[in-house]
Amino acid sequence: MEYAITSAVAVLCFSIAILWTYRKGLQDGLAVGQGKTPAPIKGPIKTMQEHREQKQTKQEQDKFRDGLANLLAYDGSPQKVVKE
Repeated sequence: MEYAITSAVAVLCFSIAILWTYRKGLQDGLAVGQGKTPAPIKGPIKTMQEHREQKQTKQEQDKFRDGLANLLAYDGSPQKVVKE
């Protein structure tokens, strides 16, 4: 029974991989037919570098946005003294 379940899962995974590959090839073929160059396949290192850059950029934008929101929300009232 264990072999049957494992085989069914393996067949399902291979079927999905084959369909995904066919779909990707079809999209690339249609793009070439329209005169567009297909996008290159990104490796895992390049993907991780782009993810880190996007994450860092988002953090910087959030920090800037918070500072700007604080400046625009200031109404002129005296600020509380914070003792550290």
